[in-house]
Amino acid sequence: MMEEVKPYPVQPTGESLGYYDPHSADSTSEPKSESKGDPDQMDIVKATQYGVIDRVRKFIEEGYDVNQPDQENVTLLHWAAINNRADIVRYLVSKEAIIDKLGGDLNSTPLHWAVRQGHLPMVVLLMQYGADPSLRDGEGCSGIHLACQFAHTPIVAYLIAKGQDANMIDGSGMTPLMWAAYKAFSMDPTRLLLTMGANPNIQDKKFENGALHWAAVQGNMAAVNCLVKFGADTYMENKSHQTCMDLAKLRRNGYLVMRIKEFRGEAEVDNSTLLKRLKSNKAVRKRVMQIVPFLVIFLMGFIPQLSQPWWVKVIAGLCTYGAVYTLFRTFFDHRFGELVSLCISIATKTFLYGTYAIFLWPHQSFLHNVIFCASSVYMYYHFWATMKRDPGVIQCTQEDRKRTIIELAETGQLELSKFCTTCLIKRPIRSKHCSHCDHCVARFDHHCPWVDNCVGAGNHHHFVLYLMALLPCLGLYFFACTNYWSKQCTTTFQDDGFWVYLGQIMSCSPWIFWTSFNSLLHMTWVFVLLFSQLYQMIWLGVTTNERLNMSRYSYFDTVPDKPGKFTNPFDRGLVKNCVDFFGLRCVGLCRPLKVNWARQFTTDLTQSSSTTYVSVSSHENYQFV
Repeated sequence: MMEEVKPYPVQPTGESLGYYDPHSADSTSEPKSESKGDPDQMDIVKATQYGVIDRVRKFIEEGYDVNQPDQENVTLLHWAAINNRADIVRYLVSKEAIIDKLGGDLNSTPLHWAVRQGHLPMVVLLMQYGADPSLRDGEGCSGIHLACQFAHTPIVAYLIAKGQDANMIDGSGMTPLMWAAYKAFSMDPTRLLLTMGANPNIQDKKFENGALHWAAVQGNMAAVNCLVKFGADTYMENKSHQTCMDLAKLRRNGYLVMRIKEFRGEAEVDNSTLLKRLKSNKAVRKRVMQIVPFLVIFLMGFIPQLSQPWWVKVIAGLCTYGAVYTLFRTFFDHRFGELVSLCISIATKTFLYGTYAIFLWPHQSFLHNVIFCASSVYMYYHFWATMKRDPGVIQCTQEDRKRTIIELAETGQLELSKFCTTCLIKRPIRSKHCSHCDHCVARFDHHCPWVDNCVGAGNHHHFVLYLMALLPCLGLYFFACTNYWSKQCTTTFQDDGFWVYLGQIMSCSPWIFWTSFNSLLHMTWVFVLLFSQLYQMIWLGVTTNERLNMSRYSYFDTVPDKPGKFTNPFDRGLVKNCVDFFGLRCVGLCRPLKVNWARQFTTDLTQSSSTTYVSVSSHENYQFV
């Protein structure tokens, strides 16, 4: 088993000085107020720690050397940096303090101290004064390695944007990505480093571990998921000929072992039989997961339709269950949850329209068939548009990302609530990062598994129109089924009552009954979803995401004296909301407000009335009216 690497650098505690202790369990970004004492009695070190700049000026004007180290070999600039005292840093630099002075037990610079504590404004300030983030401390760590060790994602982003190499190696041969995988138990900053070009397959010098090995050592599942997605090699061996799977087994992490097997696409690395070769093929397993919902929906209606004794149908049903269970245990993996809804949606449409064409068409009136066909064409168009059109993915180049990071950091706005650490962009107002599609979407509503796409600014109206067309299609199909039963079955609801009528139509044609039940089931959720969408977008003027998470967004202000009530800056009234959402013009009578939500960062929707933009989310021009 590999030996443990010392993860955290050593730095002076200074407990007797009463300053902010970075190792204290209850420490915050400010010093402990109870030990502050009288400012007039402070020495210069304590005054620097507590930010008493007048006291600091007094000592320096009386001849104190700003570069003089204290008994712990630490300068004033170190203490100002670790305690985030920007005014004192500016003053000390103006008095010719050495910006990259090494000091302390670890031989660190003030920038190293600021990075460890996560003080992004201090890091920005020191670098503006010329601090070098590539300098190594006593353990061989540069600024970006320390930021990853302590999971300070904004600082990692800023350092990379300022030119630091995402693959820089420290004194022990560790890259920032390895430290992030070992210490940061979240997607960040691992995901950020990978997005900015970090190589997941570099091996350290001492143990020859890759980032995936270090994530496996700690059982860091978030990092493992991210690394594998960006191409980390699950078969890479370290110096002891161990893969990440071997390390997971050594630590008895069964869940991680199972996930690595899924990522590899195999139960074991064994291609001795045809079945195992098929199981190891991800494309085959995906195809099986797509086909099974079709088979299940088909067989649930086809088996009862067979003109065979009941015991034959029971055996066929049990065989179907056994086959599906076997396929599920053999071929299904974590991707099934993302595929099943769309497969059910397409399978249901396929069988309903096939049944209508073969069995129901002759029993309907000409007008009914025409209306059904017309509404179906309209429905399929908007279904395709919702599924295939860009929902409003916010795109930018690598240079744009770096420029944005620097701008936000140097203006004090690089906050994770306003900055996406995956796409590395400033989030436009109303946008959100979709974890399923892995990109930010303008005016995000939700990710819809039934169309396998996000619903956002580019396709939201298509989604609502799809629901509005699907509902009458399902209703017309069910009505066609009732016409079929009235002509083919020898029972009526009025004469025989509900239960007899239900039994008769089931025995008359089990397949028709099964498809009609599916149409009713889909009608229910389509009606609920359509009503919810229209209520939110037309009546309230908010998206699904905003309605569920309204308290998270600062642009929804709380109504005074009304807890739980918020003001909505996007609600323009029932009629205008409808006009804006559907883009209604009514031969020039209406003027919809078209906003490029991929470039909108404030609630002032009329801020660029004379400017026309090319929308990221569609082929239309979005114009502020």
